[in-house]
Formats: sequence, C-alpha cells, structure tokens
Amino acid sequence: MIFIFQFTRIPGTLIGSAIGDAMGAPFEGSENIAHIPNRMIGGGPFQARRGEYTDDTLQTIALAETLVTCRGFSTIDFLSRLVKMFRMHPEYFGRTSSTVLLKIIEGIPPEKATERSGRTNGAVMRGSPIGIFYRPDQVLLMSRIASETTHGHPVAVACSGVVNQMISILCRGGSRQEAFFTALESCEVDEVRRRIALLGGVPLIPSIDALDTTHAAITCFMECGTFKEMILRAISLGGDTDTTAAICGALGGAYHGLQGIPGEWIADLEGAQRLLMLEEEVWNAGQR
Repeated sequence: MIFIFQFTRIPGTLIGSAIGDAMGAPFEGSENIAHIPNRMIGGGPFQARRGEYTDDTLQTIALAETLVTCRGFSTIDFLSRLVKMFRMHPEYFGRTSSTVLLKIIEGIPPEKATERSGRTNGAVMRGSPIGIFYRPDQVLLMSRIASETTHGHPVAVACSGVVNQMISILCRGGSRQEAFFTALESCEVDEVRRRIALLGGVPLIPSIDALDTTHAAITCFMECGTFKEMILRAISLGGDTDTTAAICGALGGAYHGLQGIPGEWIADLEGAQRLLMLEEEVWNAGQR
C-alpha cells in the first residue's frame, strides 16, 4: 500500500493527549458525570493540581524522549526510563506495567518479563509518539515492539497499532475517514476490528481493558466535530477518564492541530511549551 500525504505540521498530538489526561484526571472512577467544567480543575484520586497530567502523559513523554534520543525505538532505553519513573512513583502504574517493571528490577530479561495475559490499556495510552515518528507502513511493526515491552496480549498490541496508525496518517495530512478505515483494514485481530468498526452502534465501556478504552476513545474522536466536544464526551463516560480522554486527545490533536484546541486549555496545562517542543523534536527526528 502506498501512502501519499501533504506534510503540513502544526503540532497538537502530544499536547492534545496531555490535555485529555489533565481534564479527565479529576473524574477518574466517577460515574454519570453530569457537569464537566469548561476550564481545568484539580482533585481526583491523586489530588492532582489544576492542569497537572498523570502517568499517561509521563509515560508518553518517556517514549517520545526515547525516540528522539535513539533516533528510533529502543527497548532498553525506554524500559530504563520507565523503571526510573516507577521507582519514584510506583502508585502511578497499573497492574500490568507494575508487574513487568518489578520483574525487570529483579533482573529478569525484558523479553521474558512482558505480560502476555493482561490486556489493559497502558500501551495504548502512551503510544502516540510512535504514530508521530513512524510512517503508516512502519507504524504497526513498531507499535507491536513498543507495546510488548510491557503489554504482550494480542488485543492490547492490536489496539495500540490501530490508534498509532491513525495518528501516523493524521499527522501526515490524511483525513479522519482515511485514518479510520486504513487502520481497520490493517488490523489483524478480528475482535478488535469488529468492535471498533461499530463505533457508537454499541455501548461505550470506559474500563481499563485495552479494547474497551480504544473503542470508546476512537468513537468520541470519530463522532464529535470539535476537539472540545470529543474530550468532554470521553470524560462524560466516567471510568478510566484520564486514559480515554488522553487517547482521544492524541487523535484529536493530530487531526485538528494546535489551532483546533481551546486556547484556555493550553494555558491551563502545566508544561505545555515543553510538550510542543518535544513533539517537534519527535517529528523532526522521525520518518517522512
């Protein structure tokens, strides 16, 4: 398959993801969210500051820094960054990543430490730099390699690949429909392909399961017109709000660009300038 895109870059992927993360964090674990403020607020399970993002974005930054430093994905470099982060803030990590990182700390080789039974959403939430860096014809392979550092279940791997391929196409000027249908066509896991294809035709379940989260995030992206609408819808689902909104925000940022993201949300976000610069570094170091 040959991809031809226009290369117009107005960064929005990483900052879109971080905004979704920071907007959703105060509502994590909630149900029936009737009102979401138009500006960021603090609070939530980790008592986050207003505009502070969670481990979803911290792991995304670690992956982006690996790609820039190594000029491509390096398992050893990325895991070393995750281990350092885990030692400082173990409470940030989900059960799958925690299990893997504890094994690595104990000296188990990375290729034997990965969890192949758990299908949680950790690899999907952090994967957007892979989509920025790699072209659509390379992104599925690299998504699998990056995902399997911690999440080796075929569903988790496939979900990461679908989201990252959509981001890769969107970053390179592809349309929303082109990104969606190309990613579906390329997905080799029937369960993932069939569920995501239904979009809002079936209930959205904002759990920590990789497919539940991916289906919900992509549906909000595909069915909402503006970046603001898609983030508010993702959060309104409740459950794992920071992760669903972070994945949706990465897709929305890749599609709408910086100019499509509410300026007040960018102003509220801690470290916004750093994320903008980091995305440019990933893009400049990556494949065209």
